[in-house]
Amino acid sequence: MLVVLNALAACSGWSEAHTSDSATSLIISAERTAAPEGVRAWTVEYVSQTIQGAPTTVTGWIAIPEVQETMPILAWAHPTAGLADTCAPSRQGGRTPFDFGPELEAGWAVVATDYEGLGGPGLHPYLVGESEARSIFDIARAARELDGRVGTDLLLWGFSQGGHAVLSAAGSAPDLAPDFDVIGTVAIAPAVDLRGWPPAALGTSQQGYIVAIVTAYAETYGLDLSDVLTPTAIELIDEIETSCADPASYGVSRLTAGGAFVVDPSQAEPWATLLTDNSPEFLTIDSPVLLVLGDEDELWDLSRLPLILDRMCGADTPVGSAIFVGEGHHSVNGAARGTVHSFLVERVGQQEFVSDC
Repeated sequence: MLVVLNALAACSGWSEAHTSDSATSLIISAERTAAPEGVRAWTVEYVSQTIQGAPTTVTGWIAIPEVQETMPILAWAHPTAGLADTCAPSRQGGRTPFDFGPELEAGWAVVATDYEGLGGPGLHPYLVGESEARSIFDIARAARELDGRVGTDLLLWGFSQGGHAVLSAAGSAPDLAPDFDVIGTVAIAPAVDLRGWPPAALGTSQQGYIVAIVTAYAETYGLDLSDVLTPTAIELIDEIETSCADPASYGVSRLTAGGAFVVDPSQAEPWATLLTDNSPEFLTIDSPVLLVLGDEDELWDLSRLPLILDRMCGADTPVGSAIFVGEGHHSVNGAARGTVHSFLVERVGQQEFVSDC
């Protein structure tokens, strides 16, 4: 069943402080999709907003259990999928409502955005925190439009890029989502310390991630790629903009650092400032945060955890960490499943949280 609503009818009058109280629907379309027994789920197109204030279409899915009482919302934020429209996880390869059985059985609504630019118009603003946050908040608002029992308590759970997304959302919630109460955030192997990443990544397989970031930042912020990338690297950008691969597999990852970069973007403005501004560990988050990491993560240098904790504690964020021995970047997501669920249950139950700060 396909439900089409009038979300774009008033796009020209979009306001900065859009909330669920607005008379304009966010939902463009909602099509029923498979879900566990006792749960209704939809793949959706909905209206969000770019960081420049323009309306844009984003895709994702929403799952709502059949319960009688007001329910909290759990927002799942996915890892790196690519930059192209065809990379939307709700269309291929991403988590589905069946992956959130314990949370749906607990009586929580679950939403999963594809983020701006994946499944919708424009190039995906990869690791642009405000864009990710807006996509998360607006799909949560769309869930409230679909069912009046969906409440305003919001749980956030993300992995890798999704960890960056949920930390960015939690830190920006007072400004972007005063209509929600973020009650807890889980960030598994999150992308943080973006300015500190290039010096370690250039000339390695991780170089593809840095090229993906600067490609997205050039589009999002109106910058010139030739300020940081060589002509050879720019010739390979089409692969990044059109494929859904691990950035480590891109052709630019096989170039030397000097073959790909004119200058390290962490050492050149405005790139350096943008990398810092989009590093979510500097944001103040008012509710508990759990960082989950594997001690064999090939992308996350565990020796930098004290620096990240110092920054988060310095921003007055209540934060704890859980380290899983023998787990890598991808395997830790599964290994931590029980720990994540317990943390979220404790946040819904308003149990005491002991910070590492």
